[in-house]
Amino acid sequence: MSTRLSEALATLSAKSKSVEDKLARAQADGKAKISAHIAEAKSSAEKAKNDFVAKASAAKTDVDGKVSTAKGAFEGKIAQLKADAAARKAALGAKVAATKQAINVKDAEWNYNDAVDYANNCIDWALVALADVEEASLEALDAKLRLDSLKAGAV
Repeated sequence: MSTRLSEALATLSAKSKSVEDKLARAQADGKAKISAHIAEAKSSAEKAKNDFVAKASAAKTDVDGKVSTAKGAFEGKIAQLKADAAARKAALGAKVAATKQAINVKDAEWNYNDAVDYANNCIDWALVALADVEEASLEALDAKLRLDSLKAGAV
């Protein structure tokens, strides 16, 4: 799991560098090229947002299914333990301890997986935000070019 996080962070770093490079090239380009870059950035940001929403929706469906299955299994186990408690109280103590350990292990595994999913979602949101930063920077550059053009015409 940590390998996937480091790979995702490396991808985010590379994307950040790419945005910086694009902004540097955009400053050297003319207004027509900046408009094309803005359109490309908007399209990229929209695609990133749509991909993230689809991924989040699929993850929610998956988690909902796991929770429902786990809840049903846990409730069934509790009902069975209550029915057998009177006849096997001494043996049940050890069995309950083992069951609690298994549940704690499973719960810890779910918490770990949830934390990794959260980290991946944060990276995905960072990619979306980075696309928005790229778009906003290009629009600022476009506005600066228009301002400089208007100032040059006023002289």
